[in-house]
Amino acid sequence: MAIDFDKINRSVDLEGLRKDVENASENGTGDFPTIPAGKYEVALVSLEIKGTKKDNRPMLAASFKILSGEYKNQRLFMNRVIYGTKDDGRMIKSAVGWLNTLDSGVDVAFQDYKQFADLVMDVAEAIDGKIEYAVEYDDSQFNSIKITEVFDAN
Repeated sequence: MAIDFDKINRSVDLEGLRKDVENASENGTGDFPTIPAGKYEVALVSLEIKGTKKDNRPMLAASFKILSGEYKNQRLFMNRVIYGTKDDGRMIKSAVGWLNTLDSGVDVAFQDYKQFADLVMDVAEAIDGKIEYAVEYDDSQFNSIKITEVFDAN
C-alpha cells in the first residue's frame, strides 16, 4: 500500500508544521539477535520513508550492517514516525537533524511530506557505497543510532 503524500500534505497545516519543525528541539526508539548497546562500524543498507505496519503512517526507516567484530553482518535499525504523532514538528526536526549527521552532502530540510520522502532517497543515493560510519548504538534510547564518525568506504 503506497503512502498518499499529497493527501497528507492537504490534511495538515504545512506552514504551521514547518514552523513547528524549525522551532522543535531534538529530544534525547524478531528473528534478529539482540545487538547490545555499544560502538560499531557500519555501512548503510537502507534509508527510506515507508509506512508503519499498523496504520501506514510515514516514518523514516534506516538500517545499517555491522562491518566487523562479534556481530559482523548483523543489522542495526532506527525508525522515526513523522506523521500522526503527538508532536510531528519535533519528530520531523529530529529526523532532519539525524539525517544531517550522515554527512551525505545533501542539504536536508522539510518542506512537505512528498518532498521529504524524495530528499531521503537523495540522501541514500549520495551515501550508497561511498560512506561508512562509526556509531554508538543503544536501542533503549530515542535516538538509537548516533553517528560518531564518518569514513570514506574505500
